[in-house]
Amino acid sequence: MALFKNKWEIKTWAELSASVADSGNALEFRPKHRLPHKLQQGAKASKKVTGYFNRDSIIKTVGGAYDNGYFIYDTGSGLSYTATPRENFKADTTAFLMSSSIAASVKAQISTSFNATSWSPLIVQIDEADTTHATASFTLDVGSIGDASESISIVNASTNATNITLLFAGTKVGGRVYEIEYTLPMETMSFTPNFANRTLHLTALTGSEYTPAEYNNSVIYTPHGGSPQTSSVVGKAVSSGSFVSYGAGYTGVEYSVQLKALGDGNDSIYSYSPKKEFIHFPSGSTVVSQSYKIYAVGDTGRSGTFSLSTRHHISGSSAQALANNGVDYNHSHIFKGADLKNSAEAGIYVVSGSTTGHLASPPITGEVTTFSGTTYV
Repeated sequence: MALFKNKWEIKTWAELSASVADSGNALEFRPKHRLPHKLQQGAKASKKVTGYFNRDSIIKTVGGAYDNGYFIYDTGSGLSYTATPRENFKADTTAFLMSSSIAASVKAQISTSFNATSWSPLIVQIDEADTTHATASFTLDVGSIGDASESISIVNASTNATNITLLFAGTKVGGRVYEIEYTLPMETMSFTPNFANRTLHLTALTGSEYTPAEYNNSVIYTPHGGSPQTSSVVGKAVSSGSFVSYGAGYTGVEYSVQLKALGDGNDSIYSYSPKKEFIHFPSGSTVVSQSYKIYAVGDTGRSGTFSLSTRHHISGSSAQALANNGVDYNHSHIFKGADLKNSAEAGIYVVSGSTTGHLASPPITGEVTTFSGTTYV
């Protein structure tokens, strides 16, 4: 088997495809979403001014497992082989040429020579890139007060993921608002909420491997009911939340966020995570605290073990409430800290010095724990 520079197999796409079934090779088919990020957004990436590679132009199946495109990966050498149909390759390269700053007469000369070439039906491209398996997760503060003073950070725990997609929606919004795909391994996506407009604005994309501009250029976002866009999403409102009035006398804007990312597998683990809820409270909202004995949810007699902890609630007034120290045991959201970053645990809460238990219900997946209204005397 001939190798270019002792690593690249010199074969047509048909020969490479046939070699996948050969146990003597370390080749395997992979779907497009596992393309190495350095290939998707590196020097040959079409979204960067300096490149022409377009991952959406690679060969696809029709009515098969790889309708979105696929490539061949060499697990031994780490090489990726992509095949682009001739017409797609010519169109992408011509578009790249036309976007360059060289003189029109030179463009015309290059274009004539390029299009006169007898290209093969499939153009094979070979690239080296790190495709370390990814474990993807994200964290999200569950609550925030005020507009400019707080920002939300969503953290991608893996710096090797080749695709991260976030889905934003308010609880009352039918369908998605924005679906944002991050094709570079950024660690943090920061947002600023606006209570009056019920919106989240993307303010920054940061990470350790690339510049903010490169991260910004790597985003592909799809507005609700729209088509994928590749222009900058920084500064745009990426989500529309829903105003919700709670029985405790305060109002919040609720958002839901989901993550779709690659897991530790070649292609099978690629689904949305459970929804995570974020509640944004208006400026002037007051956080009040209370010390509790916290028993297990099923310990209605409050006879078992308990933890003694202080938990925090949003008051319905901008002034310190007096009744129940600002706690409504029918509706109030419960947080572990005054910063509202983490929802409190479920359990039966007994105010220090009292014997009455108040049930804090286990939250629906991704939502904040609240008092259910059930009490035990």
